[in-house]
This record gives sequence, C-alpha cells and structure tokens, in this order.
Amino acid sequence: MTNNASTAVVCADLADALNACADGTLAGLKTLAMQALPGLVAVTQQYVEAHEEVEDIVHDTLYLAWQNAWRFDAAEELPGHWLMHILGNRLNSQLSAPYREAFDPEASGYNHLEPVELPPPMERHETLATHRLWNLAECLTPGKVSDRLRTRLTEAFEVLSVQSQMPLTPSGENADPRLFDPILAPRMRLSRLSLRTKQHVDQYVVQPLANSMLTIWMHQLPGAQHIERWGLPRHSVEARFQQALDIEVTPRDLVRNMNYPRSFPDRRVRHGINKRLLWDGDWDQRLEYFRASRRMHFITDIWEHRRNLCNSRSYHQLAERLAHGNPIASHSDGIMLDRPERIHAYLRRYVLYMESMACFGFDNQLGKDPLAAAVDRNGGLVKINKGLHRLAMAQVLGIPRITIRVRGIHHLWWQQVTAGTTGIAAMERMLAALPNCPPSR
Repeated sequence: MTNNASTAVVCADLADALNACADGTLAGLKTLAMQALPGLVAVTQQYVEAHEEVEDIVHDTLYLAWQNAWRFDAAEELPGHWLMHILGNRLNSQLSAPYREAFDPEASGYNHLEPVELPPPMERHETLATHRLWNLAECLTPGKVSDRLRTRLTEAFEVLSVQSQMPLTPSGENADPRLFDPILAPRMRLSRLSLRTKQHVDQYVVQPLANSMLTIWMHQLPGAQHIERWGLPRHSVEARFQQALDIEVTPRDLVRNMNYPRSFPDRRVRHGINKRLLWDGDWDQRLEYFRASRRMHFITDIWEHRRNLCNSRSYHQLAERLAHGNPIASHSDGIMLDRPERIHAYLRRYVLYMESMACFGFDNQLGKDPLAAAVDRNGGLVKINKGLHRLAMAQVLGIPRITIRVRGIHHLWWQQVTAGTTGIAAMERMLAALPNCPPSR
C-alpha cells in the first residue's frame, strides 16, 4: 500500500471516529484514541520533554476533541488536520504558560483584591501551525504510549461512561461524576422540582400575561403608559427582539460591572429588576471595576498556574476551607469539594473550558445564558450577572470579539434616544441606537 493510500485509510478511520464522538458514542472516542495516540505522542515529544506534560497535553487534546467533535466537518477539513489544530493550541498553551511557585498567603496580599494585570493576547507560534504538525506526524515514528497515560485515559473513559447516569442538576445537566457526592442528591431533586414548577408557571401564566402587556404597549392601547412606567416586560422584549438586543464588543473593553446588592440596596427592587427592561435610579453610579472582581482574580490565577494548579491561590483557598471542615458544596451545580482530588478536578474543568475557548474561539451558545449587559444613563455598556466567568476567560485569553445581550436599560437613556416617541416607534429608535453603545468607562 502506498503512503497516500495508507493516509487516506487513516483519515477515513479518524473521520468515522470523530463523527461517532459527535453523536456521543464513547466507542468513537476509544477508536479515536487508538488511532491518534501514537501520532499525538510523537509530535508532542518534539516540543515537550517531561513525560507528565506530554501526558497532560495528549489527554487534553483527546478530551477537547470529544467535547468539540460536533464542530468537525469532513467536507471542510481533514480529520488529521482538525486534530492537529487542537494539539497545536494545547501545545501553544503549555509552552507559553509561566512557571509559578506555590502560593504563599503571607507574601502576596492574601485578602486584598487589586486589579489584575492581563497577559498579552494568546498568539500561536508559526511552528505550531496545523499543516506543520500534520507533516511532522507523517514523518515521525509513532510514539510509545506509556502505561500511565493508558490508565489515565481508561479512567477518563469510565467517568464519561457514567456521566449520563448521574443525577440532574436543577438546571438539567448531568452532575460531574468527579465532583458529585450522593449527599447532594435530595436537595438537587427538590431544587429541580421547584425550578421546573416555576418554569411551568412562567410558561403558562406569567409569560402570556407579559406578552399581552408588551402588545398593549407596542400598540399604545389603554394602560400603555403605566406599563412603560413600570419598566416594560423584559422577557417578552427579549423573546421578540433577541437578535436586535445582541451587540458585538471587544471583551477587554468591558471594564465596569454591576454588583446587584450595591446597585439595588432594596431587596424588593433587586429581586424584581430582571423582569423589567427599563431601570430607574442610581444603580449605574455604584459600579465596580471588573478586573478587580473575584471572578477575574480566580480565572487569572488558575490560568497563570495551569502547569500546576496545586500552586495556585485558588487551590490553596479551597484546600484551606476543606482543612477547616467547611468545603465548598453546591447542590445547584452538583459539586462537593471535600477531597483534594475533587478540588483539582474542579479547577481543571475551568482550565479546559479556557483551552477550548483558546482553540475554537468564544461560543455564546455554550453557556446556560447569553452574556448579559445593561446600558447606563450615558449609553455605556455595563456587565451584569450571567457569564461573568466567561467574560473573565475571554479577557484573559485576549479573545478579539464577543457577543453580549442587553437585558437592562437606564430609563434616562431610553428617554433620550426615544425622544418622546412611544410604542413601536420608541422600540425601533432604541434598537437602532444599541449597536452604537460603547462599553462604559
């Protein structure tokens, strides 16, 4: 058989395996590992000497391929090139990661949150270009797969095989077997029942009423002025105009974010504000600097320590809580961080999400909700809850553009852009002005 013929057979096998992965078939991942492992190991060893790092890179490449197999299109790209694209990004991440010493709470201002200094945007070196890695893989002798890597992959397969059998979190995802503890199950079931009941009430009672309110206001029927003073039903506006409420921005330009308790001290107002599109008051005068937020510090910390997460401040803090008998436990997420290996797996989950974002770009469809923002009285975009971790990841990685959805508008800016119009005309004016809203400074 000629080299070209053998390459075609390998490509066909890889394509079938990736398509099986996209269908969620674990056998496809095992076939993919069997076909690709020797080549991945051989290429990785050309750039990395430490065996542990080689194993990490190859393991993560296969994991990212499994998670993103739905993106693969055999009509657009060769499967080997697609895999090498992932490997190149993972190698780039490893080679650009700084070496950090273990976190020392005495020497680093343990409780003081100052604005983080963002690293330069991730750039992939030309030596890690996809075609170069593919050509290299074809020239090299297949690498030897260590017993430790085989064992690690077997354990990963076992975790994935039980994933679909895990209890559901309140929002409907299967709990992560590496982080779940059976003690969480009763509260998870109760919370899921409560959430589904609320969703049914919203779907069959609240939302129809809100849709009627929006129709009344749009056509300026009796009661329209009262509905606008109340703030307009946000969910109905979003369902009707969702794409028109989406704005593309440079993530690092979003520097201000809202702290709900600080912006809305009255709990009654705070709990009802997300039902409204128009927000009154001085909420936009009590904003925070996003780069000094806890989420920003968390994401920056684990990304800087991605070579060894046990050296990170986040690992130290979670381990300290565990040592004091107060481990993180969340029934809403289905996680219990009551063991060091669970803490490590929890942090690794965020790092792998960032590896995926660095490789495939920002995908707004992957989160539970779109990234959300509000427009302040001056027409500036302010980050609000929903997607704060994802925004921090995009800023740290230097992602060039992301899409955010406007879910709140200061009444003063609304009055300025609508210029006395009402109903459909006012909505059209507001939607036309949204794309020109810059991030608030």
